[in-house]
Amino acid sequence: MGDVKDILGVPRDGGLPAAPKSKKDTPKLVKPKGMSREAFALLSGSHPLMPSQLMGDIRKKEGVAGLKEKAKRDPRGVVTFQWRKFKNPARTDGLELEHWVKCFRDAQGRVTPADKGEYSFAKHTKKPPIMRYNDEEYKNLIKREPGWSRQETDYLLELCARFELRFPVIADRYEFPGAPERSIEDLKARYYGVARQLLVGREGGPESVANSTLVRHPFNPQHEQKRKRGLELLMQRSREQDEAENEILQRAAQIEGKRKAEAAARRAAAGPAAGAAPGSQGATAAVVREVTEFTNEEVVGVPPLFDEEAQPKAPEKGATTRGAAARELVDAVAAKQQGKAAKALEGALQEIKMEAFPRCPTRAVCGAYISLQHEVIELLELKRSVQAKQHMLAGMKRAKRDEDADETPRSEKRQRLGK
Repeated sequence: MGDVKDILGVPRDGGLPAAPKSKKDTPKLVKPKGMSREAFALLSGSHPLMPSQLMGDIRKKEGVAGLKEKAKRDPRGVVTFQWRKFKNPARTDGLELEHWVKCFRDAQGRVTPADKGEYSFAKHTKKPPIMRYNDEEYKNLIKREPGWSRQETDYLLELCARFELRFPVIADRYEFPGAPERSIEDLKARYYGVARQLLVGREGGPESVANSTLVRHPFNPQHEQKRKRGLELLMQRSREQDEAENEILQRAAQIEGKRKAEAAARRAAAGPAAGAAPGSQGATAAVVREVTEFTNEEVVGVPPLFDEEAQPKAPEKGATTRGAAARELVDAVAAKQQGKAAKALEGALQEIKMEAFPRCPTRAVCGAYISLQHEVIELLELKRSVQAKQHMLAGMKRAKRDEDADETPRSEKRQRLGK
């Protein structure tokens, strides 16, 4: 009975049920601005939202002002900017300029700059090394170049050191009496040529300085001129020309994709017959005829590689030579032609230094390459046939010698054979 009273909330002494306790008004948690719902859902009464108090203080106007004032406090004083003069250590002419400088004002009103040392950007001053020569080096290491005297070369090196190899500025200031007009490429070629000769000559040869940029990549004035002309032509192009070129490239990509799909279909169709192996000269000729028929199939835009006689054949008039399509055809033809002789063919092609595919896979070259493989396979079969006959002949000679060395009378031999 007592358990029932406990369940119903009735006192065991029989009195009236106790009045329910009034719930205290607990403060409801409010999701602060900027917090995700998932993170807010992890909070509960056991995890009080302490950061919300800080957020409330920050939202107050006086709190923001207090934080700003606190952030500005610095042991060196209040930040201020002043218009001051400065000198750049990279200049040797004592030029003074002015700019705004970050400073600090302390409680006594004294103003000190943030950077008390030299000019703050002086650390970025980097001067390239300039190659120089003496009388002996100029005489023994520098090659004489037509149109360049030592006086003009000295003048060029002086300008290179003064303007730190900024060749557009050097070409603009270049005024040597009696010298012809020099372009930037001429000045670069002369300076880098002299620097390379000095570097190699001082080391005694190019081996020890082979990794130097001057040795690995000598300056080429012709290439530089072509590069600049190409950039000028590119910058002079109109928007219509760019759009036309992009359209042509898109069409070329579509054609290339179509050719790859056709080639994949051809390889899938020729798959079962690709493993055929030539067993003799007659079988090889049959394979060549079969390959020729496969190559001369009517494919849109793909002329044959060679004719029925397995000889290279030029493309028909109006056909476009495309290396990718020709290479795909050659791969299919080669797989069909090699068969089991692939390893031997690879070794034979290595002996004649033709193991790599030709770099320029035109249709004529691909046809010649297929014909070469066919001739090498025939040569290997002839060698195999000769070796077999030589083994047979050696066996016959060995049997003849054994017969001559046997001193048994012929009558006994006949009887032995008769038995």
